[in-house]
Amino acid sequence: MMCIVATGCHVPGTGPPAAAGKTEQPVNVECPSGKPAHSGLQNFGAYIGTWDVDHPRDPNDSAAYRLSTVSGDVELRCSADGYVVSETMRPLFHSPEGQALRIALTDLPEDSMKVYDHRHPGCRVLQFESAQLARQLGADDTDGRVDVVFTSDTSTYTGVVKTILLDLFDPLGADTRAC
Repeated sequence: MMCIVATGCHVPGTGPPAAAGKTEQPVNVECPSGKPAHSGLQNFGAYIGTWDVDHPRDPNDSAAYRLSTVSGDVELRCSADGYVVSETMRPLFHSPEGQALRIALTDLPEDSMKVYDHRHPGCRVLQFESAQLARQLGADDTDGRVDVVFTSDTSTYTGVVKTILLDLFDPLGADTRAC
């Protein structure tokens, strides 16, 4: 087999390696309702119809769902093709960082691996990558990355978490978010 350095090597007929794909910045829109369930992921990255089947609505807020691990709610945003690409979780009571991380990890695919964990004056940003997420979201997230952002009630991050945000903001390995 002969390889050309500029294009990389792969078995003929299989196409270029997945890393050659370019992640598009997904459109972040209101999630549609009344969609059927699809196979695949059931939490972050799920098709909205699948999410609806597995997550009860918040009876006090028709635009939100109930958090499953603690009291609180979660609001979603979807890609243009109906996949959950943003979750804003608001525990009813402030959470210590360890609990907030457990809450976030319950919504990530089981093969998720931490890329980084950075503290900023206004937040804490962790990034994870998942091959399952890359397969599910395709061009919206070819590298399977998801950011987890913790914020406090104040402009200074205190380690006491009020909001947990999961989204596709940063490219894999980047930390460009201004908190």
